[in-house]
Amino acid sequence: MPERDAGAQTPLVLLVEDERALRKVMELVLQGEGYDAMTANNGREALALLEQARPNLIISDYVMPEMDGGELVRRVRADDRLAGIPILLMSSGFPEDLPERDLVDLCMEKGGKLDVLLDAVASLIAKG
Repeated sequence: MPERDAGAQTPLVLLVEDERALRKVMELVLQGEGYDAMTANNGREALALLEQARPNLIISDYVMPEMDGGELVRRVRADDRLAGIPILLMSSGFPEDLPERDLVDLCMEKGGKLDVLLDAVASLIAKG
């Protein structure tokens, strides 16, 4: 785990992923990189968590039950308290005409290289 200043706050990442095994692996990877992580199974759970905490970054799957990543993104961007949180949207396949593309900071395909994902996380948190 990277060393941090005594007064430095550990960045918090909200990870929204319906696949339990993938969610757990990603949570462990984020924690191993020195981030705090909270997780949600879908967009509805994510919105409930956002009532309790304001993360430095939201990483969300696109295709999920109950509330998908697209709806989550639209609701976050419509809420003045949350609109400035960087969002990384992930999926195993995006439609070419993804309506939320202009609302997110970055879209990434699932299954890519871990170091590319972690670089994106660090960059988006620094930007946020």
